[in-house]
Amino acid sequence: MVSARMSDPKIWKTCVGAMVNLIEEAAFKFTPAGVKMKAMDPSHVALVDFELPAAAFSEYVVKQPVTLGINLTEMDKILSRAKADDELILELDEKMNRLAIVFKGASTRRLSLPLIDVREAELQEPRIQFTATAEILAGIIQDGLKDAELISDNVRFELNDDGFFITAEGDRGSTELRLCKGDKGLLNLSVKERARAMFNIKYLTDMTKAAGAADVMKISLGTNLPIQLDYPIAGGVGKLRFLLAPRVESE
Repeated sequence: MVSARMSDPKIWKTCVGAMVNLIEEAAFKFTPAGVKMKAMDPSHVALVDFELPAAAFSEYVVKQPVTLGINLTEMDKILSRAKADDELILELDEKMNRLAIVFKGASTRRLSLPLIDVREAELQEPRIQFTATAEILAGIIQDGLKDAELISDNVRFELNDDGFFITAEGDRGSTELRLCKGDKGLLNLSVKERARAMFNIKYLTDMTKAAGAADVMKISLGTNLPIQLDYPIAGGVGKLRFLLAPRVESE
């Protein structure tokens, strides 16, 4: 049996909206402790790691662990029908092999999504020795990426004692975003050692697209290492994490 109820559908909607930019299908593991999902994008450049504990739901009933294969593209379309004051209910229909998605507000609307076979892979999150972290307003990162996209396909992120920097260079010119200590958008900065690496702009844009401008994202960085982006979800009790491999810079 799977029955999960959320008073705020935005939590699930935002998470799916962020994931669907990178992966079309996912295997969600519903256990008595909560929901987990970990998957690589088709090119194996990016990793999505999602966890939402039972405490994040207003009601949560899962008696035995079950894995549900879901087409995220189709689920995202259904979730777009949620209204701000709706309650979201997820229910497994074992007989029909479908996941019911119920919006309960001024009326009760019930849609269903066929479950699919998704090959599960045991993915171990890489242990990366990051040398710098920062907590930054998502809107600032989004602005820096939009600027860089005008110039190049790749963008360089840097964290140092002075702050956070996004730069891009190409035949069409260059861009730079500076976020220094004391600036409102830089909420926290911890630097053991200066860190900088280059990444594909499209992947970073997809990872940050679902965030609101005022949302806080945590960036973990090391020189020429993958970048880790963490969204705080459900008041900080849940986890939505992205890892993206760096681009190799020519000397």
